[in-house]
Parts: sequence; C-alpha cells; structure tokens
Amino acid sequence: MAYIINGEKIEDSVIADEFESIKDHYQSMGEVVCCDRDEEFWEYARTNVINRTLLEQESNKRFGEVEDAAVDARFEELKAEHGGEQNFYDNTGFNAGDATVIWKKLKSSMTVDRLLEEEIGELPEPTEEEIRSHYEENIDRYMSQEEIRVSQIFIEPSSHEAAREAYVEMRKLREQILDGKDFDEAAKEHGADDDREIDLGYMKQGETMPEVEAITFSMRIGEISPVVATHYGFHLFKMTDRRDPEPIPLEKIEGIPEQLALEKRNEAVEKVIEGLKEKGSVEEVPGEELEESVES
Repeated sequence: MAYIINGEKIEDSVIADEFESIKDHYQSMGEVVCCDRDEEFWEYARTNVINRTLLEQESNKRFGEVEDAAVDARFEELKAEHGGEQNFYDNTGFNAGDATVIWKKLKSSMTVDRLLEEEIGELPEPTEEEIRSHYEENIDRYMSQEEIRVSQIFIEPSSHEAAREAYVEMRKLREQILDGKDFDEAAKEHGADDDREIDLGYMKQGETMPEVEAITFSMRIGEISPVVATHYGFHLFKMTDRRDPEPIPLEKIEGIPEQLALEKRNEAVEKVIEGLKEKGSVEEVPGEELEESVES
C-alpha cells in the first residue's frame, strides 16, 4: 500500500525501506525478526513514514527546507564527534557507500527537530513525586529476576561406548536418592572434588544451558531431576533453594528519570502529530493506483 499525505505521494518503496530499516534495528539488538513479526514491523513502518512526513511537511511550511549546506556541516560534525570518518562508519554500522542514505536521514531529522523544538521546547525534569509514582505504577518493570540454587551430580563418559554405561549408572543412582540416599554423599562418591562442584550456587535464567534451565527452573525445592544429558555428560540436579522475584528498591534503580522524561517527550510529540492529522489529509491507496489518484 502507498499513501497520499496532504497531496504528497509516498511510494510503496518508501514504506518498504522503512520496514527493512526496522527489521535491521531489531536484529542489531539481538531480537528475533522472523517472518511471524512482519505484520508488526509493517505497521511500525507505515506509522513511522506517515508521522515523519506530516512533521516534515509542517516544518518546511513554517521554516522552509533545511539548506543542504547545513546538512553537510552537521554530517561533518558527526564524523568529528566519532573521531573521524572511518570511526563514524565503524561505530554506526554504516559504510561509505551509505553516505547518501545517511545524508537524507540527517536532513529529515534536522527538519523534524526544529519543528519539535518550537512546539515542545525543553520539558521540565521529572519531579521526585513523578518518579515515585512512575515506579509504583510500573512496578512489574522493576522486579528482580527469579533465582534458583541447585546441586548436581555429574558423570562425564570417557568415550561414546561408555555413555550407555554412565547413563544406566546415573539412573540407578537417582533411584537410590529417591529411596533416601543423601544427595551430597552420592555426589562425592561419583567424582566431585569438593562441595563447590556439587553446589552450583544461585542461577538466573540465561546463565546456564537451555536444556538444564528447562528442567531446573521447573523443579520444586528438594526435588530431584530426571537424568539430564548435555554435550558435557549426564547430570542429576537437586533444587535446594529459590528466590522469587521481588521489587528492586527505587534508590537502586538507575535511569528512571531519563526514561520518564523520554516518555513525557514521546507523549508531547504524539500530541503534535495528532494535531497535524486532524487538520491534514492521509489517504491510503493501492500502490499501482497511486499515480492515477494523485493526477485526478
């Protein structure tokens, strides 16, 4: 789909470029960007393009277009801030071949920023009361991670042939523990050098192998796991303690004032955009009919 925004045609390709940029952004943050998220990213792309176009149009209407020389100067400033042109490209993930794309993005940003500076200006810093209220209303964001404490018995087979024997031995050992044999004593009898290798300490999710995590985090305190196979060998685990998530004290959390300030600014920007939509025109049209719609 394409758009006609206040008479300006926005081609399908602009939406597509924004879509790819969004996917690249999420991928750079280590998030999954598989096809099942495409509709989500397409919606972000359409929204971003519409909002940016409205802001650029209003800015150019009030102030005229940003001069190319000003964009060139700002581009050079950015390179200098990164310690030179090559460092700029290395730090941003771009390359010299992307200079035209970067220049266009920079001009768009400068165009939008001057409008928002006039419309919003410098917002006041969040007050202590606002910070406390934000913390309490969003307490789910500020919970500690669940932690479990686990002990293990570990057997590492010396060969592929020995793996079957080790597995059978571990199954028998598990039955003995379930019948009352002391877990730590059993662990010492099967090769652990000291208590540190038996007691793995507290773990958070993401700190151990997925196949181990899937079992241990689903156990109850005192429970003995099934035999778990990893590429290291065979394991038996005993859950010895669990720390449930709890609120992190406000004074130990960094970044809330900045986060709150960003949210307040985003709300102010959204109000500006909604005002532009109310007095403007945003029409969605099939891409192949775009030229005909504009001409008519």
